[in-house]
Amino acid sequence: MSVSIRPLAEADLPALSRFLTAGFHTPADAEFAAVDVLRWKFLDARDDAPGPRSFVAIDESGAIVGHVGLCPTAFAAPGLAEPIPALHMIDWLGSREHRSVGASLMRRAHEAAPVQFGLGGSDAGRAVIKRGGYEPMPPVLVFDRLLSPLRRLRAGGLAPKSAARALRDVARSLVHRPRPAGLRLQLEPVSTFGPEVAEVVRGASRFAVVTARTPGRLDLALRYPRRPPSGFLLRESGGGVRGFAVLNVLPQDAGRTALGRVVDLLMDDDDPDAWHAALLLLSAELARRGADVARVFAAPPWTAEALRRAGFVMRHPLELSLRDRRELLPHAPFYLTPIEADYGYT
Repeated sequence: MSVSIRPLAEADLPALSRFLTAGFHTPADAEFAAVDVLRWKFLDARDDAPGPRSFVAIDESGAIVGHVGLCPTAFAAPGLAEPIPALHMIDWLGSREHRSVGASLMRRAHEAAPVQFGLGGSDAGRAVIKRGGYEPMPPVLVFDRLLSPLRRLRAGGLAPKSAARALRDVARSLVHRPRPAGLRLQLEPVSTFGPEVAEVVRGASRFAVVTARTPGRLDLALRYPRRPPSGFLLRESGGGVRGFAVLNVLPQDAGRTALGRVVDLLMDDDDPDAWHAALLLLSAELARRGADVARVFAAPPWTAEALRRAGFVMRHPLELSLRDRRELLPHAPFYLTPIEADYGYT
């Protein structure tokens, strides 16, 4: 049976939602595949990505038998005159009856940018991209900080197991107590981002390979349809912008606890003091918003050092793979955040 690949259309959304939840064995109402979320991810306008952001494979009966979503971006890095277009694939799935469709969708996705990367993903997906020319890179590190050490008592009451876990969390919080900041910054809430974004990206890209955010891309993140994140600028005491951030608080454990995600954070240089001060402010803001745990991605040494100073503990690595056939990117540390994949919202 022949299969055709075409860009996703609005009318495909209900069928795509059913295909993804069935294929990934999730509840039918899983948020990542809800129609409004799929529309936001793949069809809402982005000023930095005018092309299609999703492709579906259709069989002769008109049924969806495969899908790949694109997270288009661009890498800015030391020595580059202009950002290099890149992409990351999400919601990538082929039906069991059409085993070659996943690879066909990957090849179609690769046509959209000269550089591709994979961040985490399923075992099957990672195996396919390795065969597709992706090379392993130093992993992205996931750090957590307990903001509410007694959260387990709230979730489980005074049951012995809950009490023991709460005592363990309190002890960990004391061991990993955050150090005071050596630099004063101010956190400024914003409803939209402006030209300061480009200046921060320009500063950060002198030291690491970072993604070239635009105000429109960050503003789209703030329009997530279920629990919209919040945007912030980080200013020094004199008023100059040193960085920006996007925060989100997500329910966990059937709503008994709350995870505070730093969806995005970028500072304008590699000064651990600035990152440390920013992380303390963002942790306090997440705690104010009811988060029990704060979670951040890191990789370059200065980000990992700042996180440790701010009381964070490395929980696990997240596999990073890169496909750069033309060797367009320089050899420099990569810094990626949850905004680059599907980690920041669900």
